[in-house]
This record gives sequence, C-alpha cells and structure tokens, in this order.
Amino acid sequence: MKKILLLLILSCVHLNAVDRGSTLKIYHSVFSALSPKTPLVVYTNDNEYRDVFQHSKKIVLTDNAKESDIVLITNERTLIDILYTMNENMDISKKPIMFVTNYHFLKISDKIIGAFYWRKGRSQLLFIKNRLEQYDISLPVEYQKFMIDEL
Repeated sequence: MKKILLLLILSCVHLNAVDRGSTLKIYHSVFSALSPKTPLVVYTNDNEYRDVFQHSKKIVLTDNAKESDIVLITNERTLIDILYTMNENMDISKKPIMFVTNYHFLKISDKIIGAFYWRKGRSQLLFIKNRLEQYDISLPVEYQKFMIDEL
C-alpha cells in the first residue's frame, strides 16, 4: 500500500513538473515573439506563474509593472490596478506590453495586445493586429495566423 501511495505521489509531482515545463516553453515562445529583449523582464502577481517563471533563464521577474517589458495579467482586479497605474502620457516605447490569460479582458482595454487562454479544454492564442502596430511589433510568420483585425 505504501509503495502504491508513493508511486501515486511521485507521478503527480512528475505531471506537475511536465505541466510547468510546457507552460514555460509556451510563454518563452510567445514573449520572445513580442519582444526581442533578452532576458525579458516580466511582471505578474499570480503566484503560480511566478513559480513557473522563476525556473527560466530567459525571464526575469519584477515586482513593479512599470519596470517590466511584459505584464502578464491573470485576474480582473490586477488588470484594473495596472490600467490605473499606467500613465496615459507615458511614452509607448516605455510602456510594458500587456498580455492576458482571459479572452474577456481583451474587451476591457485596448492597451492589451493579446491573450493565451483556454476554451472548451483547448488552448487559444490571440493577437490583435492594430494593438500590435501601436507597439510596432511584427510577429514571426508562425504567429501571424493567430492575429485578428479586431474583436
């Protein structure tokens, strides 16, 4: 019985590590398409994503959204706080790129350039063309099929 329980626990830990690894690969790829900087400075206050990004050599976490290259927003409260703190008069080249994990957040602000989210058990990636153009971002060919003109 102890061996079965130990095997079950080890398999759960392994699956969690695989999931973190694949999540990190996805975000490395997406974030690299959005910004050529290395390492990328990323802000998120989501503890699960912070834990995933801590294991990255290409991503450096920051506790200040204004100092980041990319802001990953996972909940509406954070989105509202970030939008409130970002200065409208701030030079667009100094504003961090905002990316979300919820499709509905794209409708809240035109400052958000894209989303990676889940719908009906499938991952969805979406970029909004005119918002990318505001940041002068040209996506690689493999990501252009995920661009739409507007919501």
